[in-house]
Formats: sequence, structure tokens, C-alpha cells
Amino acid sequence: MPKRSNENAQVESFLQGNTVSVPFDLTIAGESYSCCEILRLLPGKRLVVKAEHDGRRYVIKIFANAKKGQRESQREQRGFKYVIKVGIDTPELVFSNDNVMGCSIVAYDYVDESQAFKDDLQSIEHYKEPLVNLVSKLHNAGIYQDDFHLDNLLVAKEKLFLIDLASIKCEQKNRPLNKEKSLRNLAMLIVQFKPRQQQALFGQLKNYYANRSWSWNEIEQECFDQYINKAWQKRKELYLNKRFRNCTMTAYHNSFSQQTAFRRSFLDNAGQDFIKNIDKLVEGGRILKDGNSATVVHIDYAGKQLVIKRYNIKNIWHLLRRCYRPTRAAISWRNGNLLELLGIATPKALGFIEQRFGWCRKKSYLVCEYSNGRHLQELYSHREPIKTELEQISQIFKLFKRYQISHGDLKATNLMLNSQGEIELIDLDSMQEHRDDKEANIAFNKDKARFLKNWQGLDID
Repeated sequence: MPKRSNENAQVESFLQGNTVSVPFDLTIAGESYSCCEILRLLPGKRLVVKAEHDGRRYVIKIFANAKKGQRESQREQRGFKYVIKVGIDTPELVFSNDNVMGCSIVAYDYVDESQAFKDDLQSIEHYKEPLVNLVSKLHNAGIYQDDFHLDNLLVAKEKLFLIDLASIKCEQKNRPLNKEKSLRNLAMLIVQFKPRQQQALFGQLKNYYANRSWSWNEIEQECFDQYINKAWQKRKELYLNKRFRNCTMTAYHNSFSQQTAFRRSFLDNAGQDFIKNIDKLVEGGRILKDGNSATVVHIDYAGKQLVIKRYNIKNIWHLLRRCYRPTRAAISWRNGNLLELLGIATPKALGFIEQRFGWCRKKSYLVCEYSNGRHLQELYSHREPIKTELEQISQIFKLFKRYQISHGDLKATNLMLNSQGEIELIDLDSMQEHRDDKEANIAFNKDKARFLKNWQGLDID
């Protein structure tokens, strides 16, 4: 059994902006709650834990009063009242306390057998109608969730539960939410899903409009498409910015000599020694590519199969050309996360490291999960591509065209088929987003021409 951490030490560690260890006990109004799992941690601001007391399980939200915790606690309680009044399912608020070791506390019943809404076609097909009905019910009551994302929706016993109630806003009591704000809010929910899953929700727009007593027609559809485009840009920028700052999902560090960003789940397991010993790990890895500009190795570290790509500096002139530009590792890290948002397969980017001297960037490193995929060039030299593979390739090009993205080097060795039958894109350091339509079309056609050079006869629309 793990040793129980001291209550004061863990709360103080949280308040000081550091990590927290479980299990620990938390005393609230003379009762001791056993905190056994961290559900969310924003060091110095908010800590959410799963806890037990007298055989009952709770979700306890701990807000630092020095960081406006009392206000956040009050918002949480106010949001709960709004949602309950409308009749939306949400975990029961059991108690609150604004004076626990400099923190404000809100405790909910833990919903058994619950899980966050999954971002997959099966879940969205099953829950698309209840989800849209939930949103229209909120909007008809003049209420909206100002921070719609999938972690704020729980699924349990075939029901949808709305959580993170501090983000519930009421525009005007007893009056429906106005049309512009309603559609912006609905669009922001839809773009939390990958493009393929969004199509299922688009099919529910008629129902949403009917629930709001509005007419649905082609003009409305064109109008809503504009809301979707704006929501996508906002969603994308928020998500990618989080990959370059310290937050729940990213462990970020920036100093005079180094910039690093890693998925927190990976770095918590791998430890800081992984960053300190990165060159030793590269030198000791199995070489996949050994070029002047980049060295790629496969390693086994902390129980994970990894690929490290070190971007080398060839000479002083190469250093001078690149030192004030974002490193190729940082670009690849951003682009890998962008592909993940779009639902395009690529080996999962786990983090990057770049060595610096002030603003001058030097060597950099990209860390990804190892893929056991085979290059399409090798694969298709032995057999013809099958229908599902051609459909995936076509889907990649459609998404690139829709979102004005170019890969920059779509040779056959930069596409792989993994063991799950997914076409993966690799070598993302030349990938770009284009703001100008003409520039995007030129880049798209170059990608298409470069890809078709590999195999004659493939039809990519």
C-alpha cells in the first residue's frame, strides 16, 4: 500500500505551484477525506481529486483563494443552480467550504462507471441526438457552457452529465439565448470533434433549429459554416498554444539555454533525466537514419518504444541561417499536434527539446512514439494498395485542401502503414498552414504532384 502523504504538505505544495502526491488526507469541517487520485491539477490555482469518506466517493475541487479561489467556488455553485433548474443531468453538489487551509472547496458526488465523452465515431453516433438536445435545452433557458470540450461531458449509464460548472454562464434570466451567441456556442462544441465526427453532428442541425423554433435552409447552413470556420481557428490556436505553455497536458520550460515541451503524462513517467541525457540516448540508440542534417534513432526508455530525431547543425553558416527561426523540432511538435486535432494519423509527438543561447537556437530534438509501420514505397512494391488505404490517402488530401495545409515533401517514404491499418504521415518539419487561397492551391498541387510521382495511376481528388 502506498505511504499516505501528509495533508498539509500536499496542500502547501499545490499552493506553491508544485506537484502533489497521492494518497493524502484532507480535513474539511472536522471530517477526514482520503484523496486517492488526481483528476486535474493546475499548480497554484486548482486541484481536483477523487476522494472517499465513510464509504462514499466524491470529486473534490480545491481552489486557491490567493488566485481568486473564492470567486471560482462561487461560480461553480452558481453554475450548478443554473443547470439543475434547467433539468440537465450533473453530479450532485454535496457541500462547499471557503476556508480550508487558504482554499475554497466544492465537493460533488462521484458518478460511478463514468467516463469522459470519447472522441470516436461510435460515441458520437450513439449520443449525437442527446448531445444536441442538451445544448438546445441550455440555450432555450438562456444558459451556455462557455468552455465546451469533451472533458466537460461525462457518459454514465447511457446518460450525458455536464460538468465544470464554473464555466456555465447565464446571458439573461428567463429569456432564450440570442441566435448569434447560440450558434457560436454550438459551433465551438462541434469543433471539439475531429472533422469526420463533425459530420454526424451537422446532421443534427435541423433538430437543433427545430428545438429553437427557427427555420433551417441553405442560407442558414452557409451562415453556420462561417461560425464553424471561426470556431475551428479559435479551437486550433487555443490547443496549439497549450502545447507551448505549462498547463495540465503540457510540461513546458523556457530558459536562456533551453526550451522544452512534453506531454505531461510522458515526462512524469520518463523524468527530467530524459532531457538531461538526450544526447547519450541518441548516441546509444538504434540508428534509423544518419544524415548531416538529422540523426534518427529508435530507443527503449521507461517501458516505451521511442524515436528521437536530432536536428543537427552542419556548420557555422547553417547555424547562422537557422538560429533565429523556430527549430524544425518545434515546428514538427506543433504540426504533429495539429494532425492529431484533424484526425490524421502520425506517430504521436511526445515532446521536443531545443538548445539555445538566449534567442539563438542551436540543436533540437523531436521525441515521438515508435511506429512499426512500413513505408508505402516498400509496401506497394510488393502489392497493390487496397480500397481502405486509397480512401485514407484521399481523405488526407481532402483535409489538407479544406484546411489549407501542405506537407511540403510527400515522397513515398514519408507515408507509412502501421499495424492498425492506418496511413501515417511523418517528417512534418516542412508542413505549413496557408492563409492565402492562391498560395494554398499552389502548395496543394505541388504536394499532389510529388505524391503521384511515386505511383502512376492513383486518383487523388
